[in-house]
Amino acid sequence: MSLHVHGLRILGSGSSGNAAIVDLADDLGRRRHIVIDLGLGPRTLPRRAATVGGFDPDAVVAVLVTHGDQDHLRPSWSRSLHANRWPVHALPSHHAALARGGVPSASLRPLADHDRETEIVPGVIATTAIAPHDDHGTATIRLRFGRHDDATTLGWATDLGRVTPAVESVLDGCDVLAIESNYDPHLQATSLRPPFLKHRITGGHGHLSNHESIDAVRRLARRHEPSSIALLHLSRDCDHPDIVDALWREQAPHLHARLRVAHAERPVGPIRLDRGRPTAGPDHGSSDHASPDRTAVDRPADDRPEDTRPAPTTLFG
Repeated sequence: MSLHVHGLRILGSGSSGNAAIVDLADDLGRRRHIVIDLGLGPRTLPRRAATVGGFDPDAVVAVLVTHGDQDHLRPSWSRSLHANRWPVHALPSHHAALARGGVPSASLRPLADHDRETEIVPGVIATTAIAPHDDHGTATIRLRFGRHDDATTLGWATDLGRVTPAVESVLDGCDVLAIESNYDPHLQATSLRPPFLKHRITGGHGHLSNHESIDAVRRLARRHEPSSIALLHLSRDCDHPDIVDALWREQAPHLHARLRVAHAERPVGPIRLDRGRPTAGPDHGSSDHASPDRTAVDRPADDRPEDTRPAPTTLFG
C-alpha cells in the first residue's frame, strides 16, 4: 500500500526544541505521519500539533532524527518510543547517541549516506548526506514521495556549519526546501556571547548564517526553483524575522513570496508539498510561479516559553 504526501507542519524550530510532521494518507485515505526530530516533549508536541491539524500517535509510520542533541531528541520520549515501537531512522554514526537518549535499540533503523537511498516506508525514499556540525555531524535529508516522474521531494537541512558539495547534491532539485538560517553576522559579532561560542557557531561546524542560507538557496534555485522555502532555527539572540525578510526582499525578490519562517514557540504550516519547476540560467526571475496561498515571512508570536525548557546540552541558537 502506497502513501500520498499532503503537507509539512513545522511545530517548532530553535534551540528550545525542533520537531516537524509530514502528513500523508494511504490508499484508503487513512492519515499517516512521518515525524522529523523529537526535540519537543511528548506533551508539547501534540499540543502544538493540535492547533494545525492534530497528531495521532497510532498514525506515525516513521521517525527521522537528524542528530542526537537534546533539542532534536528529548529523553522524555523514551517511554513513548518503547510503548509505540515507532521505527527511528538515523545515520548509523548517531545510533549510539540516540540509544543513550532513550531510543530502544530494536527501534533504530539505518539511513544510508553518500547519496544512497533508503526506503523508510513504501513509496517514501530518503537520501542523506552528513553535514558538518560539532563532532559527529548532522543528517541532511532528502525525502522523495512517490515514484520517479510523479514524485515530490522535500529537502531538510538544519544545524549545519556549512553547505558542502555533498549537502548541496542531496538538496539539488528538491521541490520544497527547509534550510537553516540561524544568525545575522553583525548581531552575532556584536553579541555578548563568549568568543569561543561565537567561533563555534560561525566556524564551519556550527550553524548557517542568513547569508550562507540564502546563497545556497539561490544556487539551488538556478537549477530547480522550489515551490516553498522554509527557514529553520533562527536564533532568538542573533536573528529576527524582519532581518531575514529584508535580506530576501533585497537579494532574492523572485523567491520571497514562497518564504516561510519557522518559529521556536509556535507552529508554521501546513506547507503544501507542491512540485517546483526546473530552471536554467542566471539567478533571477519573477514570483509568478508562487502558489497563491503563500504568504511572506511569518511574524513571530509572543516569545514567552511554554512548558518545555531549552535543551540543556544545546550551545547554539
